[in-house]
Amino acid sequence: MPLRFSRRTKPPPWRSLLIPAILTLAAALALPAWFLAPAPAPASMPPEQHLEDLQYRVDVLLWKDVARVRLTLTSLGPGHYQAEVSGEPLGWLKLLAGQDRRDSYRTEMIWRGGRFVPLIYREESRRGGKRSLKEYRFDYDRGRLELWQLKEGHGLVRKWQTDLKSPIQDPLSAFYNCRLGLLGPLQDGQTFRVNGIPYPKPEEIEVRIGPKTAEGRKTMIAINNKAFANDRGVIFAYFDGHQVPRHGWTRVLKVGKIRGELLPGGKPLKERLPELAGTAASK
Repeated sequence: MPLRFSRRTKPPPWRSLLIPAILTLAAALALPAWFLAPAPAPASMPPEQHLEDLQYRVDVLLWKDVARVRLTLTSLGPGHYQAEVSGEPLGWLKLLAGQDRRDSYRTEMIWRGGRFVPLIYREESRRGGKRSLKEYRFDYDRGRLELWQLKEGHGLVRKWQTDLKSPIQDPLSAFYNCRLGLLGPLQDGQTFRVNGIPYPKPEEIEVRIGPKTAEGRKTMIAINNKAFANDRGVIFAYFDGHQVPRHGWTRVLKVGKIRGELLPGGKPLKERLPELAGTAASK
């Protein structure tokens, strides 16, 4: 994770949920960890260029509206997109997290083979003049996935690499692929399994599509993370008829129930992307 702590301060165990929980299928729901995440940098594109711009309120136990989460999707050109998620603590949590903290998580992806394929996935954090950056580069020509990390005085340095023997998804590209039906029809009982970035160890994200309810279509996302009991957690999300995430919840060790709810006034992805013309993506 792109966060730094002093030697005397250990990161809270639930803080590690930021990437796997927020940026999986439930990403847009602002579920587990943004209530601990510091204020993000503004989305990198002007509002009028966003194809989608959604904001969510986060509640923790009895505390209401302790944080906000923003999800955007932007076109960078034909078949080229950027997805980004960011968060901002409010009130007492903002004082606790630090008002000068900035975090951003974004993916550049292209359309290939009927779905989104990641090119670069970045995790970036800024605080007090310090910058932390991790950049996962998907090199399909050489069949390699590399992790480059910012090192003071040296710039970006390659830290790790692995072969791209099978499709690997970052959380944001996996979120849009699943949500838009590009991995298969979104129908009762359907289960999707996606190979995530295998660092520091192999990762699998499991998504189960449930029935339509009065709250929307129920979806369950199972992920591996130490923030959950037995290192395996479940996130519940509800999507409306246009596959827009409306709200969801999960439980985190030492914290309890965390809820996220879509705020009015956002810009959901209503128009079909040009690349989806003729694609049999079932809603």
